Amino acid sequence: MGHRVRNGLLRAAWRFYLVLIIVFLLFPALLVVVVSFDTASYMRFPPDGFTLRWYRTAFMSETIRLAVYNSVIVAIFSTTASIALAVPSAIVIVRRRFPGRDALYTFLMSPIAVPWVVFGLALLYLWSAAGWNRGLAAIVIGHTVIGMPYVLRTCTAVLSHATPSCELAARTLGANPWNTFRLVTLPMMKAGVIAGATFCLLISFINVPVPLFLTTSSSTTIQIAIFSYMLSNYDPGVAAIASFQLVLILLALYVAQRIANLREFIV
Repeated sequence: MGHRVRNGLLRAAWRFYLVLIIVFLLFPALLVVVVSFDTASYMRFPPDGFTLRWYRTAFMSETIRLAVYNSVIVAIFSTTASIALAVPSAIVIVRRRFPGRDALYTFLMSPIAVPWVVFGLALLYLWSAAGWNRGLAAIVIGHTVIGMPYVLRTCTAVLSHATPSCELAARTLGANPWNTFRLVTLPMMKAGVIAGATFCLLISFINVPVPLFLTTSSSTTIQIAIFSYMLSNYDPGVAAIASFQLVLILLALYVAQRIANLREFIV
């Protein structure tokens, strides 16, 4: 009886500890969401009332709308480029045996180990030394380099657990390499591609250093718009923009969890 009571107390204490961790992690984000609905003309907590004024004000701004548009463009193109680079790389690394394979995989995964600030500054020096124009193209390339390893990691994780017998059977039955990839290999990698693409989308919306160093007046992203808004405004409009960004991130995570079982790739 005492053993059962002790186990029950340990389980209750563990659950309470987990709840505290969740509250600690989520409280800042929830605080931003609550402040975004405040009726006051400056950010404070607790709020005095409820209004959608700051959402209307923020998204009536041409700068904010342009920033959201640019962020969506960067996210789509960088995610597409990351998938186009990572999928064939994953197939070569998993299905082929050649000297230097592990070194190639380590090299392709190396951007994960580079801090974003260092990477953004390095891109700025590269673009300046080469005389290239900064803008959306530069930001897309930067986000592609950062996001591609995540797609590669999830795709290799899925493909390494998929037997190659189906691909061999397709080739034996007369399918050419393209049809084998399109009809057999790619469907087997679907979960990994979706999970990796989700990570790329999230990175595109939360990465600050790359657009901070490479942006121009016409290529401002939502991260830089929030940063600039905070420098000259103290109203809850910035909380409204950040809350909208948070909704996009949570929606992407939910879709990935439902479609691709994202938990398999976090460990």
